[in-house]
Amino acid sequence: LGWNVFNLFYKFKVLVLVTLFVTVLWTTFSYLVDTRQEIPKAKSMVEFFRKVTSLEHSQKEEKIESTADVPMVKSFQGPCPALSPYLRGASKLSFKPSVTLEEVQKENPQVAKGRYHPVECSALQHVAILIPHRNREKHLLYLLQHLHPFLQRQQLDYGIYVIHQAGNTKFNRAKLLNVGYLEALKEANWDCFIFHDVDLVPENDFNIYMCDTQPKHLVVGRNNTGYR
Repeated sequence: LGWNVFNLFYKFKVLVLVTLFVTVLWTTFSYLVDTRQEIPKAKSMVEFFRKVTSLEHSQKEEKIESTADVPMVKSFQGPCPALSPYLRGASKLSFKPSVTLEEVQKENPQVAKGRYHPVECSALQHVAILIPHRNREKHLLYLLQHLHPFLQRQQLDYGIYVIHQAGNTKFNRAKLLNVGYLEALKEANWDCFIFHDVDLVPENDFNIYMCDTQPKHLVVGRNNTGYR
Protein backbone atom coordinates (compact mmCIF):
# COMPACT_ATOMS: atom_id res chain seq x y z
CA LEU A 1 0.00 0.00 0.00
CA GLY A 2 2.82 2.35 0.87
CA TRP A 3 4.53 1.70 -2.44
CA ASN A 4 1.34 2.37 -4.40
CA VAL A 5 0.79 5.64 -2.60
CA PHE A 6 4.35 6.73 -3.33
CA ASN A 7 4.01 5.73 -6.97
CA LEU A 8 0.75 7.63 -7.30
CA PHE A 9 2.24 10.72 -5.69
CA TYR A 10 5.22 10.52 -8.03
CA LYS A 11 3.00 10.34 -11.11
CA PHE A 12 0.97 13.30 -9.87
CA LYS A 13 4.14 15.29 -9.32
CA VAL A 14 5.38 14.48 -12.83
CA LEU A 15 2.00 15.48 -14.28
CA VAL A 16 2.12 18.81 -12.46
CA LEU A 17 5.64 19.48 -13.73
CA VAL A 18 4.69 18.60 -17.30
CA THR A 19 1.60 20.80 -17.09
CA LEU A 20 3.67 23.65 -15.70
CA PHE A 21 6.28 23.20 -18.44
CA VAL A 22 3.64 23.19 -21.16
CA THR A 23 2.04 26.29 -19.66
CA VAL A 24 5.39 28.10 -19.65
CA LEU A 25 6.04 27.08 -23.26
CA TRP A 26 2.58 28.23 -24.34
CA THR A 27 2.92 31.55 -22.53
CA THR A 28 6.36 32.15 -24.05
CA PHE A 29 5.11 31.29 -27.53
CA SER A 30 2.10 33.57 -27.16
CA TYR A 31 4.31 36.41 -25.95
CA LEU A 32 6.66 36.01 -28.91
CA VAL A 33 3.76 36.00 -31.35
CA ASP A 34 2.21 39.08 -29.74
CA THR A 35 5.58 40.81 -29.74
CA ARG A 36 6.08 40.17 -33.45
CA GLN A 37 2.63 41.58 -34.11
CA GLU A 38 3.25 44.64 -31.96
CA ILE A 39 6.60 45.52 -33.52
CA PRO A 40 5.07 46.92 -36.76
CA LYS A 41 2.54 48.83 -34.69
CA ALA A 42 5.30 50.24 -32.52
CA LYS A 43 7.32 51.17 -35.59
CA SER A 44 4.34 52.91 -37.18
CA MET A 45 3.64 54.74 -33.92
CA VAL A 46 7.25 55.88 -33.65
CA GLU A 47 7.15 57.02 -37.27
CA PHE A 48 3.92 58.89 -36.58
CA PHE A 49 5.45 60.73 -33.63
CA ARG A 50 8.50 61.56 -35.74
CA LYS A 51 6.27 63.09 -38.41
CA VAL A 52 4.30 65.06 -35.83
CA THR A 53 7.51 66.34 -34.22
CA SER A 54 8.95 67.28 -37.61
CA LEU A 55 5.71 69.07 -38.56
CA GLU A 56 5.65 71.03 -35.30
CA HIS A 57 9.29 71.98 -35.76
CA SER A 58 8.71 73.19 -39.33
CA GLN A 59 5.63 75.15 -38.22
CA LYS A 60 7.68 76.83 -35.50
CA GLU A 61 10.36 77.75 -38.06
CA GLU A 62 7.73 79.12 -40.44
CA LYS A 63 6.17 81.11 -37.62
CA ILE A 64 9.55 82.55 -36.69
CA GLU A 65 10.29 83.44 -40.32
CA SER A 66 6.87 85.02 -40.85
CA THR A 67 7.27 87.01 -37.63
CA ALA A 68 10.66 88.22 -38.79
CA ASP A 69 9.16 89.42 -42.08
CA VAL A 70 6.55 91.59 -40.33
CA PRO A 71 7.97 94.98 -39.34
CA MET A 72 7.57 95.76 -35.68
CA VAL A 73 5.49 98.81 -34.86
CA LYS A 74 7.33 101.05 -32.46
CA SER A 75 5.34 101.80 -29.35
CA PHE A 76 7.21 105.10 -28.90
CA GLN A 77 8.04 107.63 -31.59
CA GLY A 78 11.09 109.78 -30.92
CA PRO A 79 11.26 113.52 -31.57
CA CYS A 80 11.54 114.81 -35.12
CA PRO A 81 14.98 116.06 -36.19
CA ALA A 82 15.77 119.75 -35.95
CA LEU A 83 16.08 119.83 -39.74
CA SER A 84 13.56 117.70 -41.60
CA PRO A 85 14.95 115.30 -44.24
CA TYR A 86 12.02 116.18 -46.54
CA LEU A 87 13.02 119.79 -47.18
CA ARG A 88 13.51 120.77 -50.83
CA GLY A 89 14.72 124.35 -50.59
CA ALA A 90 13.58 127.09 -52.95
CA SER A 91 10.89 126.12 -55.45
CA LYS A 92 9.17 127.99 -58.25
CA LEU A 93 5.52 128.51 -57.46
CA SER A 94 2.72 128.09 -59.96
CA PHE A 95 -0.96 128.77 -59.40
CA LYS A 96 -3.80 127.06 -61.22
CA PRO A 97 -6.69 129.51 -61.63
CA SER A 98 -9.26 126.70 -61.47
CA VAL A 99 -8.08 125.27 -58.13
CA THR A 100 -10.89 124.37 -55.73
CA LEU A 101 -11.11 123.62 -52.02
CA GLU A 102 -12.00 120.01 -52.86
CA GLU A 103 -8.74 119.65 -54.78
CA VAL A 104 -6.75 121.03 -51.86
CA GLN A 105 -8.44 118.56 -49.51
CA LYS A 106 -7.80 115.66 -51.88
CA GLU A 107 -4.11 116.58 -52.17
CA ASN A 108 -3.75 116.54 -48.38
CA PRO A 109 -5.58 113.43 -47.13
CA GLN A 110 -3.82 113.44 -43.75
CA VAL A 111 -5.14 116.89 -42.88
CA ALA A 112 -8.36 116.89 -40.86
CA LYS A 113 -10.17 120.17 -40.19
CA GLY A 114 -6.99 122.10 -40.84
CA ARG A 115 -4.96 119.98 -38.41
CA TYR A 116 -1.96 117.76 -39.16
CA HIS A 117 0.72 115.95 -37.20
CA PRO A 118 3.59 113.77 -38.49
CA VAL A 119 3.19 110.03 -37.92
CA GLU A 120 6.87 109.08 -38.15
CA CYS A 121 8.05 111.22 -35.23
CA SER A 122 6.93 113.65 -32.54
CA ALA A 123 6.96 117.26 -33.76
CA LEU A 124 9.26 119.67 -31.96
CA GLN A 125 6.57 122.36 -31.82
CA HIS A 126 2.80 122.64 -32.10
CA VAL A 127 2.23 125.57 -34.43
CA ALA A 128 -0.96 127.54 -35.07
CA ILE A 129 -1.18 129.47 -38.35
CA LEU A 130 -3.58 132.44 -38.14
CA ILE A 131 -4.79 133.90 -41.46
CA PRO A 132 -7.00 137.03 -41.41
CA HIS A 133 -9.38 136.91 -44.36
CA ARG A 134 -12.10 138.76 -46.24
CA ASN A 135 -13.03 138.59 -49.93
CA ARG A 136 -9.75 136.88 -50.89
CA GLU A 137 -11.04 133.39 -51.67
CA LYS A 138 -8.74 132.75 -54.62
CA HIS A 139 -5.66 133.92 -52.73
CA LEU A 140 -6.69 131.72 -49.81
CA LEU A 141 -6.91 128.64 -52.04
CA TYR A 142 -3.48 129.37 -53.55
CA LEU A 143 -2.01 129.73 -50.08
CA LEU A 144 -3.59 126.57 -48.68
CA GLN A 145 -2.57 124.51 -51.70
CA HIS A 146 1.10 125.36 -51.12
CA LEU A 147 1.17 125.88 -47.36
CA HIS A 148 -0.09 122.43 -46.36
CA PRO A 149 2.67 120.40 -48.10
CA PHE A 150 5.18 123.12 -47.12
CA LEU A 151 4.43 122.62 -43.40
CA GLN A 152 4.22 118.83 -43.71
CA ARG A 153 7.73 118.69 -45.18
CA GLN A 154 8.90 120.58 -42.09
CA GLN A 155 7.39 117.81 -39.89
CA LEU A 156 5.31 120.23 -37.87
CA ASP A 157 2.26 119.51 -35.77
CA TYR A 158 0.16 122.39 -37.05
CA GLY A 159 -3.31 123.83 -37.36
CA ILE A 160 -4.46 126.49 -39.81
CA TYR A 161 -7.08 129.00 -38.64
CA VAL A 162 -8.78 131.26 -41.17
CA ILE A 163 -10.37 134.19 -39.32
CA HIS A 164 -12.97 135.72 -41.58
CA GLN A 165 -14.37 139.23 -41.16
CA ALA A 166 -17.94 139.61 -42.36
CA GLY A 167 -19.64 142.83 -43.41
CA ASN A 168 -18.35 145.90 -45.21
CA THR A 169 -16.73 147.78 -42.34
CA LYS A 170 -13.03 148.59 -42.37
CA PHE A 171 -10.88 145.47 -42.38
CA ASN A 172 -9.34 145.07 -38.92
CA ARG A 173 -6.41 142.68 -39.30
CA ALA A 174 -5.11 143.10 -35.75
CA LYS A 175 -8.48 142.36 -34.18
CA LEU A 176 -8.89 139.25 -36.32
CA LEU A 177 -5.50 138.00 -35.15
CA ASN A 178 -6.47 138.58 -31.52
CA VAL A 179 -9.71 136.66 -32.02
CA GLY A 180 -7.88 133.86 -33.83
CA TYR A 181 -5.31 133.62 -31.03
CA LEU A 182 -7.99 133.23 -28.34
CA GLU A 183 -10.06 130.76 -30.36
CA ALA A 184 -7.03 128.62 -31.22
CA LEU A 185 -6.08 128.33 -27.55
CA LYS A 186 -9.52 126.86 -26.86
CA GLU A 187 -8.64 123.87 -29.04
CA ALA A 188 -5.01 123.17 -28.14
CA ASN A 189 -2.07 124.38 -26.09
CA TRP A 190 -0.03 125.73 -29.00
CA ASP A 191 3.71 126.35 -28.63
CA CYS A 192 3.94 128.84 -31.46
CA PHE A 193 1.69 131.25 -33.38
CA ILE A 194 2.35 132.39 -36.95
CA PHE A 195 0.44 135.50 -38.12
CA HIS A 196 0.14 134.93 -41.86
CA ASP A 197 -1.12 137.21 -44.64
CA VAL A 198 -3.37 135.50 -47.15
CA ASP A 199 -1.43 136.80 -50.17
CA LEU A 200 2.05 135.72 -49.03
CA VAL A 201 3.01 132.22 -50.18
CA PRO A 202 6.35 130.81 -48.93
CA GLU A 203 8.79 129.60 -51.60
CA ASN A 204 11.61 128.05 -49.57
CA ASP A 205 10.78 125.37 -47.00
CA PHE A 206 14.08 126.01 -45.21
CA ASN A 207 12.24 129.03 -43.83
CA ILE A 208 11.10 127.01 -40.82
CA TYR A 209 7.73 127.94 -39.35
CA MET A 210 8.76 127.59 -35.70
CA CYS A 211 9.20 130.07 -32.88
CA ASP A 212 12.44 131.05 -31.15
CA THR A 213 12.90 132.76 -27.81
CA GLN A 214 12.05 136.11 -29.45
CA PRO A 215 9.44 137.05 -32.09
CA LYS A 216 10.76 137.10 -35.65
CA HIS A 217 9.69 138.15 -39.13
CA LEU A 218 9.49 135.23 -41.54
CA VAL A 219 9.20 137.33 -44.71
CA VAL A 220 12.69 138.25 -45.91
CA GLY A 221 11.62 139.40 -49.37
CA ARG A 222 8.87 139.40 -51.98
CA ASN A 223 9.04 138.48 -55.63
CA ASN A 224 7.14 141.62 -56.67
CA THR A 225 9.85 143.78 -55.09
CA GLY A 226 12.81 141.75 -56.32
CA TYR A 227 13.14 140.07 -52.90
CA ARG A 228 14.29 143.31 -51.30
